[in-house]
Amino acid sequence: MINIIRQFRASGRIAVMEGRVVGAVTRARPRRARGLVEMEVLEDRRLLSTVQTFDGGGTPYAAGQIGGPPPATVTPGGPSGSFMRLATTPTNAIAGNNNSISFATSDPGTFNSVTAQWDFRVTQTIPGQRGTGMSFALLNTTNYGTSGTAASVTPQQGLYDGSFGFGFDTTNNTVYASQNSGIVTAVSVPSGLDLASGQFIHATATIDFQHATVSLTLTPSSTGTAVTIFDAQEIPNLGPYQARVGFQAANTAANYADFDVDNINVQFTGQRLAGTLSFGSVNFVANESDGVAFITINRTGGSSGSVTIGFVSADGTARNGVNYTSVAGAITFAEGVTQQVVAIPLIDDGVADGNKTVNLYLSNPTLTAPLSPPIVSTLTIVNTDPVPPTVSPTVTKVYRAGTRRVAAFRLTFSQPLDRASAQDTSNYELIFPSASRAARTAARGASGSASRAYAFASAVLDPTGTVVTLSRGVLGRMHLPKLVQILVRGTPPAGVRNASGTFLAGTGGVSGTDALLTVRV
Repeated sequence: MINIIRQFRASGRIAVMEGRVVGAVTRARPRRARGLVEMEVLEDRRLLSTVQTFDGGGTPYAAGQIGGPPPATVTPGGPSGSFMRLATTPTNAIAGNNNSISFATSDPGTFNSVTAQWDFRVTQTIPGQRGTGMSFALLNTTNYGTSGTAASVTPQQGLYDGSFGFGFDTTNNTVYASQNSGIVTAVSVPSGLDLASGQFIHATATIDFQHATVSLTLTPSSTGTAVTIFDAQEIPNLGPYQARVGFQAANTAANYADFDVDNINVQFTGQRLAGTLSFGSVNFVANESDGVAFITINRTGGSSGSVTIGFVSADGTARNGVNYTSVAGAITFAEGVTQQVVAIPLIDDGVADGNKTVNLYLSNPTLTAPLSPPIVSTLTIVNTDPVPPTVSPTVTKVYRAGTRRVAAFRLTFSQPLDRASAQDTSNYELIFPSASRAARTAARGASGSASRAYAFASAVLDPTGTVVTLSRGVLGRMHLPKLVQILVRGTPPAGVRNASGTFLAGTGGVSGTDALLTVRV
């Protein structure tokens, strides 16, 4: 059963969504975590073994035909009755023959170790043809489910996703130990033992999850002498996981043999493990415009029993209620649950003020929660508001063709502007110094006094959104003084378009200031 926190109230209280996955159907019911629940402690117990002799009964399995026919077939004549012929002479001249048997999970849970025994035989039906190989795997139910068929693309190397496997390369008389689709080590079988000798070989393996080691011995029936292949071989990242047993054998159309398996007995032993809890990362990242940040808390190394931890978010450089909504409370991992996800609501403040951080903490309020690093993490809220354009843009003069008379001014900003505001001429003024003759002449007859401010005839924003061309219009006939000033309004005056936003900020959000630009004509 996998529990995932799916949704949260804006208040920051934690809401939990429990989902029980059965085959392809998911049934879910919401509940709200209340208070603290002590971890359930389970006593040591032995799992029902995965057992199959192919003489009737035993642990159920699913047979899969990966390559060409024939399929895996129960055949009489094994060491103690019938056996399973996994692969044999291909009846398809191209496809070869590749089959698997995958056992259902005997009992759910994670355990300290696994002890496995089985008999296998590889017989050369044509001398010199030894087949491709076969595998034994502890199939991770997270990757392969609790029942049904499973297969590897390279069974002779024991490569399975998220799982441990032994691979028996009968072509090269080599045994592989592999973890999570990667080869850890390979050993050439001693010269006194031939994997494809046509005799039954008894395999005994121990997979020790606590110490992350594996051991394997092979005992041929002809001598009865055990040959050690791996002795406490270290397997990196061999953590406990819920597993079921799988075998597979493969032949090509040009290289084939009979692959048989019998007397399978696999025991999952020792105490079921509770695992440890930690953040999924030391640093989580979310854009402020996302509206929510998802924080994963993982349970690794086991999932036995129910355990509750404390979670709290606190201000770093971000402020609760301004940049995010704080979340705090108890989070319960029920039996079998390996991950919970906490959602932290984010607030887009509309201010281009850089990235902000939130501090995240896990705690052990019941003194029973097995925590492991990292239990402190950081959420980085990435600012997504555009940086306002510079208040003082650069100015260039545009001359009338063939003259030295200034017809327009071109202002270049550092960021794109709001088009409606940028092309509103009320956001700009051309100012003459009060002492200029041009200002006195222009104002004469209107009010009887000099006027220093004039409107531009037009304001045109280029396609990039960063360059505004201010045309003088009829003012183009007016003589300009040696120095003029251009007023650019950072905050448009009341009554003009985009009055509730900020002209210089382009998309709004940050209050700008008026810029008075001096231009030497």
